Amino acid sequence: MFALIRDGKVPPSADDVAERAGVSVSSIFRNFDGLHDLQRQALERSQANFAHLFAVADADEERSVRVRSHVRARVELLESASALLRIGRSRAMDHEPLTEGLARLRGRLADQTRQRFATEIEQITPAEAANLVALIDATTSPEAFDLMGAAHSRTSRQISKTWITALETLLAQWVAESEEQT
Repeated sequence: MFALIRDGKVPPSADDVAERAGVSVSSIFRNFDGLHDLQRQALERSQANFAHLFAVADADEERSVRVRSHVRARVELLESASALLRIGRSRAMDHEPLTEGLARLRGRLADQTRQRFATEIEQITPAEAANLVALIDATTSPEAFDLMGAAHSRTSRQISKTWITALETLLAQWVAESEEQT
């Protein structure tokens, strides 16, 4: 499934998966409850494969270090998994397990953001904190990565540089405005 998606075969059919795996189509259906189940399990396994990118070991570091770490982890995740995430988003409307899997992933990304930027979040109101987390996640989302790469011809390195600048500016401004209001 992963190899076919990386090769641009989206969505792969049961015949495609069986051929690539060197098994019969009946073997696919003997081991999975259909193609949707195979896709759901592929998403779940991909999340396990990328668990190290959700670690937040640097929560006490300077903001610039945390921003760079955040962007590095997101870009690494998206370079590796963007094709799989794309198929998940395209099929989520007609398949509940994919919708649930993507919701769990988004929750993990938001949790990571909250943990990594806890220092800034603690300085603002809960409503502003929710807005800040949402904005950071939208800025560094799979959709933003795809848009910048495809529509704007940005490389991963260029996206990283842009996201670092955006997050550093955003966080500095957000905290400064919060301090002014208190």
